Amino acid sequence: MRVGPAKPKGYRRQCDFSMDWTRVAYLWLYQRNQPDLSLLGAVAAIQPDKDGICPNLNSEDAQVKQGGKPEVTRTWYCLLDPKTGAPFEEFTVCSHCVSHVSTLFPCLSRIFVAINDGQKLLATCDLMNLGDARQRGLEYLDQIAKTAETTLETKTRDLGPLIEYIRKWAPVPVCTKAKPVFNQTQYSLPTTIPDFAACQECYQKHILPLYSQSPRPALLSDIKAQEPSQRGFICDLFSPRLQAYFNDAVRTNDMVTFRQKLMARGEKMREIEIQLMRMSQECRQLKIQANTHMSQMRIAQMQATSASTRWMATGWIAPPIDWSATNAQMAKANEKTIQAAVIEDNMTALKNEWVQFWE
Repeated sequence: MRVGPAKPKGYRRQCDFSMDWTRVAYLWLYQRNQPDLSLLGAVAAIQPDKDGICPNLNSEDAQVKQGGKPEVTRTWYCLLDPKTGAPFEEFTVCSHCVSHVSTLFPCLSRIFVAINDGQKLLATCDLMNLGDARQRGLEYLDQIAKTAETTLETKTRDLGPLIEYIRKWAPVPVCTKAKPVFNQTQYSLPTTIPDFAACQECYQKHILPLYSQSPRPALLSDIKAQEPSQRGFICDLFSPRLQAYFNDAVRTNDMVTFRQKLMARGEKMREIEIQLMRMSQECRQLKIQANTHMSQMRIAQMQATSASTRWMATGWIAPPIDWSATNAQMAKANEKTIQAAVIEDNMTALKNEWVQFWE
């Protein structure tokens, strides 16, 4: 790596390493100990076909902005199940992502086939994502990379383990982290900690493997699956901190401490949410006041200019334009704008405090 040549003034570029595909390519080269980095250029040079970029990467889409996966009508691709020879349509991938996989792992070229002979269908891409499903997509890519590595080592392409991995996780809803979960099975501790809840993904990742321990942790016998409820729930296992709380409880069987930690976190979350809501409202009011003063400033500016013009029309020498009212309104607008900026900084600090000490 070295510093590139200077770009012309006004020339705008996006950092290629801000994109997951480039990071995956770099990690693959590092793992393979490859001295030739031309793969990075090849990945960066990939152009979308007539169907366009991956819909999950369209930052202008409303669903993408909310962290979702938009449904789009286009040609979709899937893997072929090696056991049956039938398309595995529970996992759909767009042509843009297929091009990246083929470029990254040439030994896996043509593992994806067009669904329904390439007919345009309404579906979502299950591979690359910018929202809640981002980690799931990267985990799929990790499995694809392992398949490529095995293929290069054995000179035989076996998609069985990849299909089985995707078959296991494709039906499992992605954890929405701190956002409410609706219409999904909830795993809870109804008799000991009724306010504990885990989503399906976190249950399979962080709880289910514990059942194989010997002796089996006593806490696991209290975990029950509950039918989806209309009021929803927030997962208590989405972050490393929450997972550490749970693992301590499993190890010590100390339900009291576990519940105290969850309750303290919940109270802090509600406290911060109330503070952020109040600060947000105050910030909006200050910005409205700043805009009002700016409007009054423009009116005062027009009035002062008009008064000077009327003096000139009389033939008399006009006195200096009185900008006092204009300056006063501008000063008030600046004051409100600064106050709003201070509140926004405080909101950022509060959010950072939550992430650092509580999330």
